[in-house]
Amino acid sequence: MAKHAHTKLEIVFFIYLWSIDPEAVKIAMSCFALFAYEADIRFGFDEIAVLTLLPNYNIYMELSAASTTLVTTGRNALQKKILSILRRIEYATPGNKQAWYDTFVSQQNLAKFLAIYPKRVDDLSSGGSTATSPSVSASETSGFVGSGYGKFGKRRTGVHSSEHDIEDVFHEWANMTGFLCALGSVWLPVKNRPGQHGIPADTRRISMEPVSSDLHYCPVTQFIGDCLKYLVCHNEKFGLQIQRHIQDILGHELNPLCYPILFDQIKIQVDKFFDSTGQVICSEQNTQFIDNVIVIMRSVFEMKAQQVAQNSLEGPTTATKSSSNTLGVPNNNPGPSSSVSNTSNDPSSNSTSVTGRGGPQQINENPLANVNSLEQLVLNIVRYARQLDTSVGTVAIRIRVCQLVESMMKRRDDLSFRQEIKFRNKLVEYLTDWIMGNSHQFNQVHALGQSAAGVGVGSGVNVTTSQLVVDQYQHLTRELDQASMEAVATLLHSLPLQPEESDRGDLMEAKSQLFLKYFTLFMNLLNDCSDDLNDDQSSLSDHQTNTERPTSNITNQTQQQQQQQQSQLINQLQQKQQSLRNSTIVAMSNLLAANIESGLMRSIALGYHRDPQTRAAFMEVLTKILQQGTEFDTLAETVLADRFERLVELVTMIGDKGELPIAMALANVVSPQYMDELARVFVTIFDAKHLLHQLLLNIFAKEVEMADCYQTILRGNGLPTKIMSFCFKLYGSHYLYNLFAPILAKMYIADLRSYEVDPSRIEQHEQLDENRKNLRLLTQDVFQAVIDSSSQFPIQLRILCSCLYQVVQQRFPQHPLQVFYFNLFFIFFFYK
Repeated sequence: MAKHAHTKLEIVFFIYLWSIDPEAVKIAMSCFALFAYEADIRFGFDEIAVLTLLPNYNIYMELSAASTTLVTTGRNALQKKILSILRRIEYATPGNKQAWYDTFVSQQNLAKFLAIYPKRVDDLSSGGSTATSPSVSASETSGFVGSGYGKFGKRRTGVHSSEHDIEDVFHEWANMTGFLCALGSVWLPVKNRPGQHGIPADTRRISMEPVSSDLHYCPVTQFIGDCLKYLVCHNEKFGLQIQRHIQDILGHELNPLCYPILFDQIKIQVDKFFDSTGQVICSEQNTQFIDNVIVIMRSVFEMKAQQVAQNSLEGPTTATKSSSNTLGVPNNNPGPSSSVSNTSNDPSSNSTSVTGRGGPQQINENPLANVNSLEQLVLNIVRYARQLDTSVGTVAIRIRVCQLVESMMKRRDDLSFRQEIKFRNKLVEYLTDWIMGNSHQFNQVHALGQSAAGVGVGSGVNVTTSQLVVDQYQHLTRELDQASMEAVATLLHSLPLQPEESDRGDLMEAKSQLFLKYFTLFMNLLNDCSDDLNDDQSSLSDHQTNTERPTSNITNQTQQQQQQQQSQLINQLQQKQQSLRNSTIVAMSNLLAANIESGLMRSIALGYHRDPQTRAAFMEVLTKILQQGTEFDTLAETVLADRFERLVELVTMIGDKGELPIAMALANVVSPQYMDELARVFVTIFDAKHLLHQLLLNIFAKEVEMADCYQTILRGNGLPTKIMSFCFKLYGSHYLYNLFAPILAKMYIADLRSYEVDPSRIEQHEQLDENRKNLRLLTQDVFQAVIDSSSQFPIQLRILCSCLYQVVQQRFPQHPLQVFYFNLFFIFFFYK
């Protein structure tokens, strides 16, 4: 009974956290201290029992403390503080799970209500779309939300709802959405690990498993999927507010453990924008979704820097029991005081520690590492942006795409890529297409501007819409150059160029051509920066002359103001041009440093270019490379051979006890479809290094160690069996040919005797006893030939047999010969 009452109270307190009444929220926050007080009274002497009863002890104490420290805080700031605490809840309980689900039901109903407002609410149930009403009555609202909003929401009174009431509905929906995002991790499946500090394993949230089929039926998955759909809400009154709120909530308030679900749901939606042949399906709604998703993903990637800035301003938060005593509860319990230290710089990192009951508790390692669909998702977003028609809005979207890529690469160490080199090379190829634009795009925009009617703009200056559109496009194009170069510079850092599969006839030549393509583009951009700066200065001077012509009574003061504005504008342009130039220099330096063997000979001639500006730019690139440091030994003609040699040395590295750490690690993780190839590579390189015996000893030792009895040794289809079979094939084929060729030739050519011993298959003129005698003689000849050829037995196979015998003798001393005979005769002589 007490447990049931505890759960009900927990549900009520959690639900009131998203109320639009700040006083009710603060009272609910302070009530969480009662749970801690109860746990201390009942089990204050037993810390493990306290944490078993109240696993979120420290979080509840911090919620209670925050209710007193945020006295003058506004409603939005109060909600943000609550959400930041809820994101750190580590344990799922019946109370917080039920509170989340009840809130989810209410939030769904309110979202539908807001999406169709001001249409009549009855249309939701009937499916009608024609009836409209300028207002919504209280009875309609209560009946519509039913078990959701009517149960927990603020009931409306009066005949018609006022605009203020509708705004309250929106704010309540916003609070619900933030609550669901922050607390969503309590519904995620958990790995079965033993609980720490006595907490049952089934209530402790360690880390989220990768996105699997189970998550497709998780209510959090449905919630995030529904939120993404509202990114294209077109309601006249609340559509834009809903979109912006979903952007902010999913980007900043979502629990980090839900990131894999978020990216998985985004990918599901983005994949719908491509047909079965991979062609992009462009539409206004799809473009709006892509634009909003870019903002969300960028916010997720940039959360680390934002949290650092926030923590530096706010400082750590400390909560104690005495500070949470807002309900007149006596603070004389025997339990020690608890404190919460918020040292997290990133909600997706494992840096939030809670001290108090149970000691430090690490919340999560790195949820972004569990995102498995990131590469294909980002590529699809870039491909969609590439297919958009040229316009000012398209350029703005492409700028945000570049900023997204840059933010992603800054979190490179926290992300998991399956084919990182190929992925980054593809992004470089796509983003460099946007640098400097092209004349075709400019002509399209110019024609669009010419079709618009001219209007007067400013005082005394007549500027046509055409000129405004062109000027705006030119300005955004230069911003796109800046964003593209910053993204490309981060992508090119330590990135070896990788040509397409179809261009790999001569790998070094293909890499050189690809390097020349990018390097030439960057050099042209550097020259273009200088030309644009000169053009801007000239155009500004001409513009000033034109503005002075219509009037002759301009005072000196006005002239001075114009000159100051012109000077400021020139300075701004110079700063932007210098920033773009610096980004280009960094990109060229990263490109050359990572591809010095294929790029230096292509670019060294620029150091002797007749244009001083080009020579100076190339010298800057070389200087930056020398400052960063690079491996000039890759310029040798034998660079590829040297690299393969170092790789072979690494694979064949032998430990202090004769183990092969790298080789055995590969043997443990390789998938079955690649075992034959790995066996071939291992035997080839270890034999070339005269270390075949070390490989065989380690491989056979592992096989024998895993065997239950000697009869199962080398009977499976694992790597040891494949290595042995490949050795027999590689080193024994010539030996077997020389051994059996004369005998087989004698049998089938010169010998007319029969060797059939099956009574049902012998001919009428044959005799069974005579055939048996012939077979015995043949067997004796074969066995004698094997014995006589012992001196011709390959040395590599002698090593194999010796290693196998030694290893088996150590584990099964009574049966080494049985294993040896089986593998030598049945597998080598008779099977192969």
